[in-house]
Amino acid sequence: MLRFAQGISVFALAACGLGAQTVVPPPVQVTRTTGMVGIAEGQTARLNALNPGVAGPAATGEICSGLLAFLGEDGKVLKSATVNVLPGTNQYLAIDSDADLALAVDTRRDIRATITIPPVPPPTATSTTPVTPVCKLIGTLEIYNTLDGRTLVTLGTVHLVPSPVATPGT
Repeated sequence: MLRFAQGISVFALAACGLGAQTVVPPPVQVTRTTGMVGIAEGQTARLNALNPGVAGPAATGEICSGLLAFLGEDGKVLKSATVNVLPGTNQYLAIDSDADLALAVDTRRDIRATITIPPVPPPTATSTTPVTPVCKLIGTLEIYNTLDGRTLVTLGTVHLVPSPVATPGT
């Protein structure tokens, strides 16, 4: 009987120890994507990333870092760049159908654009509050004629891409 009570006590203490462990939330990465759009010979696609934060002496905005990328219909990255966008300003990434994609006459390619804001680590190891990025980059994708700069289409709607679910190692 004494051994049984000791076994129960050890089990109860182990269970309490497991309950006392803190769970650190995984860093949050935000990726937004446009829909697919076609680009043809003689055109340029430009992904604009606007940081709407307030600039100036009473600045309340943050410098936002982001990864801008163009992906093909197969999901492969065609061109990408990391940008740092000051509050109230815009940075962009452009892909030229001739120079970057080598499209021939009478051909086109479907592309989409993504903006990824890098993960933000939790403030402390004991915090259980999910952390969301303080930056927000507003994206627009435009397709324009390379020769005269006339805009043909502008996409302003972007969609949140679900982040992969982190699973603990075994």
